[in-house]
Amino acid sequence: MRATTVRFGEDLWAMLEQEAARSGLSAAQFVREATILRLAMLAGMRGDDAARTTLAVIADQAQRPAPSGNGDDPVARAVADAGRLAALHRTGLMDSEPDERFDGLARIAAKVLNAPVALVSLVDKDRQFWKSCIGLTKEPWASQRGTPLSHSFCQHAVTIRQPLIVDDAREHPTLRDNPAIVDLDVIAYAGIPLIGSDGNALGTLCVIDSKPRHWRSEEIELLQEIANTVLAQIDTG
Repeated sequence: MRATTVRFGEDLWAMLEQEAARSGLSAAQFVREATILRLAMLAGMRGDDAARTTLAVIADQAQRPAPSGNGDDPVARAVADAGRLAALHRTGLMDSEPDERFDGLARIAAKVLNAPVALVSLVDKDRQFWKSCIGLTKEPWASQRGTPLSHSFCQHAVTIRQPLIVDDAREHPTLRDNPAIVDLDVIAYAGIPLIGSDGNALGTLCVIDSKPRHWRSEEIELLQEIANTVLAQIDTG
């Protein structure tokens, strides 16, 4: 697949992100669909039947909703597990107000790993909610304190129940097409799953960098220690 970098001014980019959010799309998906429509219009003006046919197929695929069932997708199955979701909602943390206990721990994680962004992320069936969001300023995600799962790296850490360590998401076989790379500048990622006392993975404590980096083993150990403290706060309410 070919890749390209399209540059916009800040005002135009803000308008694009706003319209994409209203449509329930990522900025990258919005640009892709706008490009398909533009190409289809030009092909129609030229009377290019072959191009119109090809673009109609592409547009149909772009608009087609994802299958509603979990099928054989291990990530979808893990995220939608009824017991896990029940445990998550028992915490009472979904859509709750910011809490200095969690914000303080996220700030420590960002500082000790020298990362611009740190999140306490709770993974629901179709979205991730950031109980704490330190350093992330991209809108509308920062104001919404979360994203749909289309933009979630954390769901993969929840699935594998092990630290997910990514030096460069653009080269990662599973994550390289995730729209968070473009929309949220998620390039390097280190996430520790938050596994509660009942054994359910609720989300992650993660740190993010907008450029590639190698996460050292001692950094991951420190992140795990902070994640343990986050879990203690969750278990004590």
